[in-house]
Amino acid sequence: MTRSRALPQAAALLTAGAAAIHLGVAQAHFVEWWASGALFLGASAAQSAWAVAAWTRPPVRRLLGIGAALNLGLVAIWALSRTAGIPLGPGGGAPEPVGPADLITVAMEGLATVAITVQAWTPTAGARLVGSSARRAMLLGAGVALAVVTASGVALAAPEPGHATEPDQVTSSAQTDGHLGLAAAAAEQPGTQPGPDDAAGAQHAHPNLPDTSAATPEQTAAAEKLLADTIASTTAYRDLAAARAAGYDVQRAWDRRSAVLARMGRTSRGDRVQLVHVPNPAFRTDGRILDATRPETLVYAHTAAGELVLVGAMFTAERKDPPASYLPYLRWHTHSLCRGGGVAGLRPVDGVCADGTVLTESGAMAHLWFVDVKDLPYAYAIRPPRERIVAYQKSLARG
Repeated sequence: MTRSRALPQAAALLTAGAAAIHLGVAQAHFVEWWASGALFLGASAAQSAWAVAAWTRPPVRRLLGIGAALNLGLVAIWALSRTAGIPLGPGGGAPEPVGPADLITVAMEGLATVAITVQAWTPTAGARLVGSSARRAMLLGAGVALAVVTASGVALAAPEPGHATEPDQVTSSAQTDGHLGLAAAAAEQPGTQPGPDDAAGAQHAHPNLPDTSAATPEQTAAAEKLLADTIASTTAYRDLAAARAAGYDVQRAWDRRSAVLARMGRTSRGDRVQLVHVPNPAFRTDGRILDATRPETLVYAHTAAGELVLVGAMFTAERKDPPASYLPYLRWHTHSLCRGGGVAGLRPVDGVCADGTVLTESGAMAHLWFVDVKDLPYAYAIRPPRERIVAYQKSLARG
């Protein structure tokens, strides 16, 4: 590092550190959404190229301007993603949690921008900073390099918080059972308390099973038709390739779920069944509600054998008021989750979130579990009726 170029070269080191972090987290973002991964790769490539140019070339204003615009632009994208939320991709429009890696990256980019700006307006600032001693310039360079390497290592080693996801995408599980590997429920009686298979933060204002004692024949027939129509319209999606072609990318949803767990320091239990919710982005924004031919989300069970088996669907009302159709069978529920402060998806305690997080409410949603029509109330259970799901899957295998 020379005296006259101390600031631009310090900015180059800081920008290179941010580029290394972007490269290190790109793979996880590819799992979530290909465009997000591509953005991180592109940012890493652009910052690396600028860092090399700033280190080796004279600090002309055009080069400095490109560096300032690049770093400031990435800071602006980060700020948008943590406040209003990026309006594109899975979970679009939802603010992402803040984690150590992005805070360190933004700090590097901010400091690099400050160094670039000072150099652009005061070309001799670097020389005045280190004085007349070339040794001081070398020590400054070594210090900045050491700080950048250390900070980059900390950022890449720290667990990254889960990005905004479907609130109930990560579910707990119980012990497995033979054919499908789904856990047999210990009890499937109506109750108001969330069970172990509930999604984190689910607000269940209803009993687990609907009270159908006063249901009219017309209401029961309508509930049977919704179940039959939804099963018929999604039968092809038992084949994962067909599901993906229709907009339900099952494998990607499972990989994303695994990546979220990894960032939380957890792993998927291979000996237990996991439920994964697979959204269809096009159906979530089509303005339709309770359309049996276009359920917004499909629910698959990842079995102990490693198979992904279609077991249900989920209708969402997004930001609209849910209709009262199919009562008393279909009940809508929401999820209250604490987000921010480097965490996502934590349950509030007595309605209160931890410091640094805010309480958010999901849109209304309703599950429809694929069971035999003779078990109709269980199709509209709040929690997955595992014994009935297993029995239905066995009947499909026999048929």
